[in-house]
Amino acid sequence: MSASMVFGFFALANGDHVKTFRTGSSVATYHCIYETTIQCTSGVVFPAMLRVYSPFNDVALPDNTMVFISVKMSIPAGVLRDPILLEGISVVAVPGDPSLDNYEHSVPDFPYPMVVGLGSVTAPTRTLADGTSKAFDVLSSDYMCDTRMTSNVCCVFDSARPRWAKTPVPNQNSVVFYVGRFSDAASTGGLQVDLESIALNVGVVESKTSVGTSPSSVSKKRKFMAMAPKGGCVH
Repeated sequence: MSASMVFGFFALANGDHVKTFRTGSSVATYHCIYETTIQCTSGVVFPAMLRVYSPFNDVALPDNTMVFISVKMSIPAGVLRDPILLEGISVVAVPGDPSLDNYEHSVPDFPYPMVVGLGSVTAPTRTLADGTSKAFDVLSSDYMCDTRMTSNVCCVFDSARPRWAKTPVPNQNSVVFYVGRFSDAASTGGLQVDLESIALNVGVVESKTSVGTSPSSVSKKRKFMAMAPKGGCVH
């Protein structure tokens, strides 16, 4: 039980529309392949390759096109020498002409993508040199790019910060769900993730949910709704 995904804005370059065949199959599959980068909060930038399923008659996006993407990821332990692979689940291009100087002006100030992962803690938690930050390695795997691939991250939180002061550290071999941002290369391999949220000892939990109603209605129908109308869902 594991998976890892990335959400955020990315700039694309050197797009190529390619045709491939799976082993033992004569059915062609089409993808667009792009070069891109993962920008870390420390300022470090890592190259990555993005693969997106595409129709047979599709064309690659122009260089420097900005997209908002949700992708599966594979982060190798040797991230300084091996490529980071991303496989698109949803890719939405920012409208406009990427060659114009003001093209990025309409893009939200969100240069550091969010990473969400579910995986196993592979080693005991350790305290870093600052004496307060706790770090633990998490390994995830998922089926992408026609094979099962792994992601290696080192999750870090600062126990000196009030929001993390009472957070217990995970046990080795336990399963955790984490949310954070990439900050740098990890000394133990892969990328370091500065945590925004974590759930420990993840298992199967059954719960009952109900659809709530809004205290007020929205008079104008919009593409993005901030409040649900009275009576529940809108079709």
